[in-house]
Amino acid sequence: MSASGQIILGSVLGYVLFSIAESIVHKYLLHAKWQTRRSWRRLGYLGAYLDNSWYSHHVIHHFRTFKTNHVTIFDSEQQKRELDQLLIANDKKSIILNSYGLRVGNFYEKIRYCYPHLLWVFIVCYLGGGWFALGVLAPLAFYIWIAEYVHPYIHLPHHKRIATASPLMRLVIKTGYFKFLAQHHYLHHKHINCNFNLMLGADWLLGYHRSPETQELIEMARLGLDN
Repeated sequence: MSASGQIILGSVLGYVLFSIAESIVHKYLLHAKWQTRRSWRRLGYLGAYLDNSWYSHHVIHHFRTFKTNHVTIFDSEQQKRELDQLLIANDKKSIILNSYGLRVGNFYEKIRYCYPHLLWVFIVCYLGGGWFALGVLAPLAFYIWIAEYVHPYIHLPHHKRIATASPLMRLVIKTGYFKFLAQHHYLHHKHINCNFNLMLGADWLLGYHRSPETQELIEMARLGLDN
């Protein structure tokens, strides 16, 4: 196979595998059951990393913020101040810096974000070879980019997305991918045990996808999420 063919194959397979891995990691680690979290205590640094990731996502992003609705991160400055004090007191200031789970964070946090995928990425790239591995870098970059830069806009009504986005991000917001993703992610916050992907695809393959009901479509329209 030619070099360009290997790069394309790496990109396609990389997207599929990242989508599958993201869905599984999101379901079983970021929303882990208490029995699973208890077993992490024996893993030292790795266990602490997993527990902090769970806390940032499951507790903070899903339950301590966006309490009123999908587009209101805090109901008041007092609510924000109290959460900030709690996080600082528990040595979790990084969650504040990462916008309470809306973003991945700085360069080091982006590396940590990829920890659950390092083993399979290494094996796939080793077996595929150099050009194939180069192709895998594209979905890897997309995986980080969508969590860091696109995810925050999913939690905004459409008029705020357009008002605050860069010209490039406005083009992204107008795509069918983004429109479907906004609906998909809204349902994840509402029902939590479905629609785990930001890299769309694997939720259907794994049976985790949920479609909106009529009342949910009405609520999304009321919040300004339909564009």
